[in-house]
Amino acid sequence: MQSDQTKWNLKYKENPAPSEPLQLLTQYIPKPPKNAKALDLACGMGRNSRFMRDCGFYVESVDISDFAIASLQNESNIKALCVDLDCFSIPPNHYDVICNSYFLERRLFPSIAKGLKKGGILIFETFAKSEKQSQNAFASDSAHLLHKNELLRAFLDLEILFYEETLIKRTKDSNSSLALVARLVAKAT
Repeated sequence: MQSDQTKWNLKYKENPAPSEPLQLLTQYIPKPPKNAKALDLACGMGRNSRFMRDCGFYVESVDISDFAIASLQNESNIKALCVDLDCFSIPPNHYDVICNSYFLERRLFPSIAKGLKKGGILIFETFAKSEKQSQNAFASDSAHLLHKNELLRAFLDLEILFYEETLIKRTKDSNSSLALVARLVAKAT
């Protein structure tokens, strides 16, 4: 855990994280039922956690970076936990929303689906493998990239509300490179 934690602490300290929540999250977040719970996997500095909290959810935010988790410690209605997601388990039938933003741990796919309450929404967005090497976010390690339609196939037991694989700019400047991402919104039935 220490080497991953050190790597992510450094990343969050040196690179300002986006402050806006995922666009998919803003488009598809449901109106929270009473006592609604959300899970933010690999929450980073908490952009999605804060958004879900502001929409009325009690949010459990998990990340390996103790630096990132420290930024969420005193936030109301957010329980921030520093955990290694390589060995994290998601309780079944527990969340009204699960958000997975730019993190890939395939072992969690079944427990993510089972972790949603009936009618719960999954928002999942991360990098995918492109046929063009220049559009791969992690050229040195393709294990961190989804394969074509992999995300879609992984959650076919849920009702798919939205799915796409699309190119995005990696940074906001006009000279930025493109990266392929997969985006999914699904509902537990």
